[in-house]
Amino acid sequence: MGTGVRHTAQAPTSLRYSMLIEWSDADQAYIVTLPEWERVGALAHADGATYAEAAQKGQELIEFLFEAAQSDGDRIPTPAGFDAHAYAPGETAEEVATENERLASEIEKHPAPHI
Repeated sequence: MGTGVRHTAQAPTSLRYSMLIEWSDADQAYIVTLPEWERVGALAHADGATYAEAAQKGQELIEFLFEAAQSDGDRIPTPAGFDAHAYAPGETAEEVATENERLASEIEKHPAPHI
């Protein structure tokens, strides 16, 4: 089911999985969704009355899912990580910032015509 990698090591102290935290008017709570875990078929939702509580419950759910998948021999998803979707291969945040500064400078030199 889904993509992922089997791990046999113990869960690291800081599992680097994505958490999407959104307010739900219907539930009157913050809802946590764990995208990587959902992609491998896990029911990966938690909630909290405050943002901090939701984040804590999300982290606890990540740890539970990791340990359960490891114990059951199920697939453990690879953390997506920001870099995978934000940068070109080999690119860094510093390089992106430098390029953004260069582009801003170019825009300042050549303002858009007034219409």
